[in-house]
Amino acid sequence: MSKIKLVFRIMLVVGLFLAGLSSYLAYESYQFQSKAIQTQGKVTDLRFSRSDSSSSGVWYPEVTFVDNKGETIVFESSVGSSSYRNALGDEIGVLYLSEDPEAARIADNTSLYLSTIVLGGMSVVILFIGFIGSRVTGKGSRYAKLVHNGRPVEADIVGVELNEAIQFNGRSPWRIVCQWLDPSSNTIHVFNSDNFYYDPSPYLKDDKIRVYVDHGNVKKYYVDTSSFPKKA
Repeated sequence: MSKIKLVFRIMLVVGLFLAGLSSYLAYESYQFQSKAIQTQGKVTDLRFSRSDSSSSGVWYPEVTFVDNKGETIVFESSVGSSSYRNALGDEIGVLYLSEDPEAARIADNTSLYLSTIVLGGMSVVILFIGFIGSRVTGKGSRYAKLVHNGRPVEADIVGVELNEAIQFNGRSPWRIVCQWLDPSSNTIHVFNSDNFYYDPSPYLKDDKIRVYVDHGNVKKYYVDTSSFPKKA
């Protein structure tokens, strides 16, 4: 396996992990909030830390509140923010479970929600890049297998057309269209070559072109354009 293919496969794994993590965090947060009791607490202390990526550092509030059993509970928020810098003595919303009040959370903790959204967004981007990269790099290996194991047939060149399903900067690539009559079934199969980013018409030396088709599925094929010049 080439290093490029390995990189794209790792991206797929990382993307799936981040997608799973963001889904878990969103589900866990929903489950917690659906069962939690809401009350008011007070910020009684602040802990400063520069361990996060923020160059200005963040503040983690210590919150004190009284639960539904009359017990005084003190907890430190697991999510910090620079916005808590001047929050000492402020009242703040608290969510907690009756059976485990020590695991309370700040009610309106937008940082947690933003983290979930960011993780989800990152997973989508990484999965998209990994998927496209895997398809592109994997195409070469599939073509190599067809050339090695596929059935070679001589197809008639129908012409060169623009592949208008794809556009880059308002321009579409070219592709060679060819067809082959399968004598065993008297069926005509139409094949399209890979995209060319130059017009290949002047380099057509014959009215036929070789196509490698899968023995069990004619829809899997490779139009052999290896003799055509590469675009600089």
